[in-house]
Amino acid sequence: MQAPNDKFVKSILFVNKLIIKFLVCVLTVCLILSSLHLLTIIYFKIKEPPILLFDVTLLFDVFSMILIIAIGYELIKSLLIIISSQTIPSFPVVQIAIIAVCNKIITMDIKHTDFYTLVGLAALISALGLTYYFHKTKNQDTQINKEH
Repeated sequence: MQAPNDKFVKSILFVNKLIIKFLVCVLTVCLILSSLHLLTIIYFKIKEPPILLFDVTLLFDVFSMILIIAIGYELIKSLLIIISSQTIPSFPVVQIAIIAVCNKIITMDIKHTDFYTLVGLAALISALGLTYYFHKTKNQDTQINKEH
């Protein structure tokens, strides 16, 4: 492996950080546009008769969009952490995955979902929950050891 102070390695890392910064900018623009789109959808649905009433399908669509925007925000935060650190932060990635799977579960129509999809989602959320738990307990043990 190359030495960390090698010019080639430094230039590759610099280009990669530029790419991640560009992706953060693109994601930010997408979040702004999707938030504006969400507001326009709500505004025009409020104006339609019957005024100020939403149907259930619209609520599912709005909730899904809000959760997707939240996932985008968390993704931006994790990319910014990647830029500022030398390692890939696994904990924020697990948190984003949990939010994404929960988004799918919240907006899923149970009546039209087959058994294997439900079992797969249950296994996925269980695995992510265990990963979150073990990662959290590992960090707490590390903090306790640093204090002593």
